[in-house]
Amino acid sequence: MTFKLKMREPLSEGLKRVFGDQIDSALHCCQNPAEQCGVTVHEVRKYLKKLRAAMRLAIAAVGKNCHAEENRRVRNIGRLVSDLRDAQVRLQTFTQLRDKAAKNTDRQLFPRTEELLLLERESFSAAFAGWQRKAVPQLENLKARLMNWPLDDLNWRQICDAVCKIYRRGQCTLAKTIDEPTPENFHAWRKRVKDVWYELRILQPLNRTVLEEMAHAAEILGELLGNEHDLEFLRARLEKESGDAALAHEILKLQKLITKRCKRLRRDALELGRRFYAEPSRAFAKRISIFAGKRA
Repeated sequence: MTFKLKMREPLSEGLKRVFGDQIDSALHCCQNPAEQCGVTVHEVRKYLKKLRAAMRLAIAAVGKNCHAEENRRVRNIGRLVSDLRDAQVRLQTFTQLRDKAAKNTDRQLFPRTEELLLLERESFSAAFAGWQRKAVPQLENLKARLMNWPLDDLNWRQICDAVCKIYRRGQCTLAKTIDEPTPENFHAWRKRVKDVWYELRILQPLNRTVLEEMAHAAEILGELLGNEHDLEFLRARLEKESGDAALAHEILKLQKLITKRCKRLRRDALELGRRFYAEPSRAFAKRISIFAGKRA
């Protein structure tokens, strides 16, 4: 299954194929869960995010109201396991942070914090057991509705306009983040970067060399921002904890490590982001439209 349009298939069929591929992949994960619950949750949410990015390309054909309604339904499926996914992310981020800090020591670092996050993850795993049974019929119904979307009149120019709009939103969010470098703004920027990454991947056949390179740059930028977000997410959780002195001491050390790591990630993300979004939005739109015009 490829997450891209093909030049030899009608545009409407290609986009619906992408829809179907992502939903089928999510269904397969639900019906054949991995041994580790966190793996299944991560994969399903990934396919849903890719689906939402593809759906966004069809707004010109189906209208904003129709798109918003189905987008809300996809988001609600993802929210079936959002708490479990959050607990998994916190534990994974903590483990990576701890392992880096423990490179030059044989001591077990932050055992109380690990115990806390493990217990939290297991509690959510128990609370959300059987979530797949709820997700499967919702995914099947979603697929049936999306396959009936009226996309026959959708054209390449409309597809490219949608991508250009996402690029402009990313530029605006970057500017806001530079002016106010808060965790909230970095997180909002990250979402726009992920959007344009997915959509550039879908459009790669228009100009494989250029768009693959752009998609790769967006992927790296998204990873930097994703790592920063996960660390800030862990920090926010730890700040709510009021345990004994031993746990408080561990959290204080972890907060210092998080601050140092986030500072580096933000610096690298802003440097790459300025380069990625340096092209004026009108020039970006014209370039993508030229690619599309050669294929129309």
